Amino acid sequence: MIKSNKIAKIISETFNGFVTMILAVVIPIIMSDLTLRSKIIYSTIYALIPLVSYFTVKKHFKISDHDLTDRKERPPFFISLTILFGIMYIFIQKENIEILTNASLALFASTATLTLITLFWKISGHMTFSTLLFTTIYYVLRSPYSLLLFIFTPLIAWSRIKLNKHTPTQVIAGTLITLAISISIYFGF
Repeated sequence: MIKSNKIAKIISETFNGFVTMILAVVIPIIMSDLTLRSKIIYSTIYALIPLVSYFTVKKHFKISDHDLTDRKERPPFFISLTILFGIMYIFIQKENIEILTNASLALFASTATLTLITLFWKISGHMTFSTLLFTTIYYVLRSPYSLLLFIFTPLIAWSRIKLNKHTPTQVIAGTLITLAISISIYFGF
């Protein structure tokens, strides 16, 4: 019999913030009308930003785990992400492809908001970036079936709480704040 902590760990790692953060912008890049060369370049840059930021922060600051469980460890990482995603947003805008501009802006805005909140309170990055990913997939595909991805939201929230990484309020805040940001950017509400 599999223990609930093991299931929680599998869910948490499957929907890891690094993976969902990257996919939230790489999927629109792949689905866009960019040339293959541009798709590879932008996807690679977006994939490297969180990894380079994490390893740079890890080299210069004490980090207890890859989840950045201690809120005080988070600001340098999230500040660097916000700056780099902001720079990428400027470059992506020049491509003049609405789906890419919006996805890049949603990633930047969600990360910037997470960064500001993290300065004072801990919020769930897993919930932030999984919500952004699910909303982005719906925006890109415009299929009602893609809304089924949100079935994973309570499972991810449960895993973060079960592993003692977040409180219910922190996972709810990560979900609702990002949902509000992404819906307002993607659908103009």
